[in-house]
Amino acid sequence: MCVDFSRRATDSPARLKFFCLFLTLLVCVSAPARSGEKKRFALYAMLLETLPVDLADGAQWMMDKGDTFPVIMFKDEQTKIMLQLAGTSFIIETKRVKVIEEKDLKAGELASYRRNVQTYIDTRADQWKKRATEGK
Repeated sequence: MCVDFSRRATDSPARLKFFCLFLTLLVCVSAPARSGEKKRFALYAMLLETLPVDLADGAQWMMDKGDTFPVIMFKDEQTKIMLQLAGTSFIIETKRVKVIEEKDLKAGELASYRRNVQTYIDTRADQWKKRATEGK
């Protein structure tokens, strides 16, 4: 009985090359299909009561009932929530806010956030100007 290994030895590399080519082609074709437009998902939180907060930059502010802020993250097993105000943040209890998806956000709630951001920026600018004039 005689076994011819020469045909099998030359056939395997050809199959391997074909398989690698097919796999590469499959990856190249499927990559653009998967990389479609990513959906943005954002949460906002509306305050249910007026309360004082300590901002991360050391400032203390009084936030009004109905003010709305973007959610940065939940903390302590979702008992606390970190909210954003311009370039700073603050943490309050989750029970003091109503969480809203961005798609359900009303124009008035978004205007509330923009108004708070503008007030924060103006206040910080005034503080920096005051410090600059005191230093002269």
